Amino acid sequence: MAATSPLAESSRLAAATDFCVDSLTDGGAAAVVDRVAEYVADETWKSLVRRHRARGCDDLAELARNILNGKEQMRAVAGRAADRLLRFLGRSHIERTFAQELVRRIPLPWDAKLVAAARGLQIAGIYLCFAGNRGLSGCACLRDVLSSDGKAQVQNLIQGAAEDWSRLPHRMANAAE
Repeated sequence: MAATSPLAESSRLAAATDFCVDSLTDGGAAAVVDRVAEYVADETWKSLVRRHRARGCDDLAELARNILNGKEQMRAVAGRAADRLLRFLGRSHIERTFAQELVRRIPLPWDAKLVAAARGLQIAGIYLCFAGNRGLSGCACLRDVLSSDGKAQVQNLIQGAAEDWSRLPHRMANAAE
């Protein structure tokens, strides 16, 4: 995403914050809690809320971004492994290059699960900042989605919070800026 002026960034953050507050106030917060219950134990969620409500979601945002970045690193490792295997089998340079690029670009079986986990962390972080009355303008998860993915992705993520979180990767991939 191209660099924007501080004023433009502030305006985008304010618009995204308003959208999130409206969505979470209009039953979205309850929907997030309902979805969380499908994926984690009640005690785990309660412990997370107790731990993060007062201090925000900075570490959740960092973990989510690391998961998303790690997905790309795992694809690169898979591509290098394909290259080495084909080299061992005596294949030509162009065949190895083609296979390596193909493996790097084709979604791997775990891609969707990693994206769903990362997006679930971001949703949880936004909820924690909202529920903790910290103000979403300081929400690291919201800022991270906005800065790396754009306003349309923020809207898709928040709207998707009420749906099955396993579908979040598809929902986020189809957003148009």
